[in-house]
This record gives sequence, C-alpha cells and structure tokens, in this order.
Amino acid sequence: MEKKIIILMNIISILFLIGCEKPETPSDEISKTVIDPIASEIVQQSPEQTPIVEERSVVPEQETTVAENKHNLIFPTLTYDGAYNGPLYGTSEQVGAVSMDSYFNLLNKNGINYFIGMFGIEGEPSVDRLTTDTNLGEVIDVVQKHPYRVIPFFNPGIGGEEVEKYLGEKLTGMYTKTLAASKNVVGTEFIRGLGEIETQEWSVRHNDAKVLQLVNLAKRNNINVMFHPVADKADDVQKIVKAYPETIFLIHLYREDLEDVKNKWITLLTENENLYFSMDAAHIIHIDGDVIYEFDSANKESSIQRFVSYYDSKEKNIVANAIKAYKPLVDAAPNKVMWGTEIGPEYAFDPQVFDRAVKASRLVIAGFNKEDQEAVGYKNALRVFGEGVTVDNSIKVLNTRSWSECSDTQMSDCDTNCKIPDSDLLTKEQETCYQNCLNEKQCKEVIEMDIG
Repeated sequence: MEKKIIILMNIISILFLIGCEKPETPSDEISKTVIDPIASEIVQQSPEQTPIVEERSVVPEQETTVAENKHNLIFPTLTYDGAYNGPLYGTSEQVGAVSMDSYFNLLNKNGINYFIGMFGIEGEPSVDRLTTDTNLGEVIDVVQKHPYRVIPFFNPGIGGEEVEKYLGEKLTGMYTKTLAASKNVVGTEFIRGLGEIETQEWSVRHNDAKVLQLVNLAKRNNINVMFHPVADKADDVQKIVKAYPETIFLIHLYREDLEDVKNKWITLLTENENLYFSMDAAHIIHIDGDVIYEFDSANKESSIQRFVSYYDSKEKNIVANAIKAYKPLVDAAPNKVMWGTEIGPEYAFDPQVFDRAVKASRLVIAGFNKEDQEAVGYKNALRVFGEGVTVDNSIKVLNTRSWSECSDTQMSDCDTNCKIPDSDLLTKEQETCYQNCLNEKQCKEVIEMDIG
C-alpha cells in the first residue's frame, strides 16, 4: 500500500513539473521571427498573423531601402553650425547651364547624393548621333560616369510661354516621339518622368484635356510627372491627382502661390498618396521675390557679387521667413515634402552662390522637427523615386566637351544646308542633318532653358 502511495505521489509531482513549463506557442515563435527582417516578410504573408503585421507597420520603409542602396551615401564637406548636415536628394534640378563635371563637384561637396534632373531632350534621339553636351547623349554620358545618382525627367527644352502654342496633339506628339526614340537607345527604365511641365505659364486650366494628354502619356509609360501649379488653379490639381491615382505627381510653387492658399496645399498633400511637394532653394531665398532669379543678368560677376552681398546681409531673415512658410507643410505632411534647388541661371552655379543656397536650405531644414529633417533632406525622395538609373556602358557618346559654342553664322549655315524651317518642330531627317552639320563644324549648340 505504501509503495502504491509513493508511486502515485511521484506521478503527480512529474505532472505538476511538466505543467509548470511554459510551452513554446505559435505567438512566441512569431515574436522571435519578427526580429529577423527576412522572416518578417514570411509572417506578413500569413493571414493568421494580421495583428503582428499591423504592429510592424510602424517600422519606416526607408530604413530597408537605404540598407539596400547601390550608392554609398556621401556627407557634405561643407557643414554649418545649427544646420541639418546630413545627406540631400535634389528633386527639382535644372541642368544644362554648366558642365556636368562642374555640377557634380558642387553636388559632392554639398552632400547631394541624388538628383531628379529636368533635362531638355528634343526630337528623336538616335544611337548614331549622341553627343556629351546635348540632348539624350548628355544624360547617357553623366549616368555612365555616375551610376545610381541621376533620375532623368525630360521636357522638349522649350520655355513655358513659348511651348503653349503647341499644347495638345503637337506637344504630346513631341513628347511621345522623344520618349519612344529614347527607349530604343537606353531601354524602358531610363527616363523616369516628364517635367518640369511649366503649367504656371499657360492660360488653360491645369486639368485641361490638352494638358491631360501629357499625363496620359506618363501613365501609359509608368513614369512620373513634375509640374508647376498656381494658387488659383489648386482645385485642378486635386482633380488630376484623384483621376490618376497610380501616377506620382511632384509639384513646386512660387512662394506667393504657396501663401495664398497654404491650407489647401496642405489638404492636397495629406489626402492624396500620389502627390509630393519640392521645397526648393530658389524659392527659399525669398524676401520680396526669388532673389536668385532677380539678380540674374548678362554680367555674371556682377550677379554673383550682388547675390553674395544681399544674402550675407539678410541670411537670418531669409531663413526665418522660409521656416515660417514651409514648416506648416512639413508638420502636416512630413512624409510628403522633399527638397531641391530649382537653380537655373548660369551665375548661380558659381560656388559662391550655389553653396549659399544649400546653406540656407540646411538652416531651414534644421528649423523643422528633429524627426522630420532627414525625411525632408533625402529619405522621402529616396523612398518614392529611388536611386538613380544605370545605362549600358557600351553605348558610344561623341565627346564634344572641348568644342566651342556654335556661332550664329555656323548655326545659320546648318539651317540653310538642312532646310530647317523657322519652327521648333523638325522632321527626323532634318534633326539628323542639322546635328551632323554641327558635328562637322565641331561646335555645339547650347539650348537655353526657361526655368520657373
């Protein structure tokens, strides 16, 4: 009897000890796999674990993106007390006024890692007439030298007011032919957007059917759109972004248009996932107007000195005004605001001007909440537009850097020889003839960009 009692007590003790051990439940396994980012993807695919997926949604997506970058982030060698001194991503970069070598020197020392370049590409580019200083050839050349840093957008290189007369089938045809021909040279993933489309210069509504032809072109080709709206047509922007939810739209504004209906712009940004805003240095440096453009003149040195003197005497005022103007947007939509320069005039690419423009921008970004500064500086843009493109290095581009600018006489001779009409619209044969004529003369045509 005693033996039976002892055996029974031992069995009870063993059962008690087993019952005290904590079983490894499915929820424990999930909590362990969440630590591993690869395993977490498996967890997210399992419908039973919906609560766990929701908990992980607070992890910012850009952290994963940054970790997978092909380009190693560079930090500025020019830093400033009290400023945001981290990486930058330029989202509204007007290129063409200076050589790309000079431009990248400015980018590197200022810590600008990537840029959306608004390149002037016209006509129907062909692999047999690419040159380093114009058109698609310029873009290919710079991407071959600086892979993963350039996000090419394009426009025909014709100013806003001048191009409005072609708005509709002609302008859409220009964009369509250029895009199709470019794809034949560089593939389908090279051109990433249309822009800048200078709708601020046009009399028609922003959502006019003729304008929407361009948006439809972007949609069909799965590329982005950058345009410049105005305050009294803000409602048109709402209609456009709602009608094209799968297309990414990037806008910037004159300061006056921002201030006139700021709450409306904030609402547009917060309510539309596909709309983003570029806060640009050219509009940051503003008191009675956009200083960089107001000081542009035929005398480059005079423009530089006027700007430097003005900026240095009013820096605190410029920065304070800009923080007041842009902080409400960032506070309301911290994941929708990006940064760019929008610098166009040639004199403004002098380091004395360009570096001050970036300095002002860094001081303004420092005026935002700490947790929003990197987002505005580069992470928002990197999340949305990604790193820059690459291109086949075997594509040959004729090096024309040492060539001088074509004189009026040289260009007139080529116009005559190729029977070029007094028009911006040329046939493919006329384009080929004209470019070959300039190449024979070993001179390069500099296309002036109308910036806004």
